[in-house]
Amino acid sequence: MFRPGHVEVSRPASKGFPGYHLVLDYHVEGPEQQPEWACFHLHGEVDRMTIDDQFSMHRDVAFNFLQRIRQCLHKHGVPLHHDVLFGFHGIYDPLFEDLRRQLHGMPGESVDLERLLREA
Repeated sequence: MFRPGHVEVSRPASKGFPGYHLVLDYHVEGPEQQPEWACFHLHGEVDRMTIDDQFSMHRDVAFNFLQRIRQCLHKHGVPLHHDVLFGFHGIYDPLFEDLRRQLHGMPGESVDLERLLREA
């Protein structure tokens, strides 16, 4: 389920896949015309493990948030042999579009490669 600033994904456990219910809340911070940060709060449960993590990313690398979510899940001991938790484009396409709108992101905008590598 998506609404601006909020995404929820759920799936019951099945053979080879953990059950989960995860919520990703997000907002931007900084001047209204040029926000500088995307702030994320990932919380919920994966395979009966509680997840509650917050992180911020600079606007130019914020669209790489799925990598940071993967790191958060790994840090909490979630088995990541399958990348299915956040692979639903029907849910995430509107999220990317909303984040792009809130950050005033433009196609082709440059990314600080050093920052991307540091935050990856």
